[in-house]
Amino acid sequence: MPKISDRLSEYYNVLKMAKKPSWDEFSTTAKVALAVMFIVGFVGFLVYLVMEVLPGAFR
Repeated sequence: MPKISDRLSEYYNVLKMAKKPSWDEFSTTAKVALAVMFIVGFVGFLVYLVMEVLPGAFR
């Protein structure tokens, strides 16, 4: 198991390499994340409708 100081130095190196994204990169990432949230929500809504409406259709 690595030492705590080794692990912290790895984290520090990652933070040194990180940079602030440009506005284009940020906005593209936000748009993609928003689109995926809507898609997942829509699929969940369809599953809800199927589970609620379909069983009543066969009675």
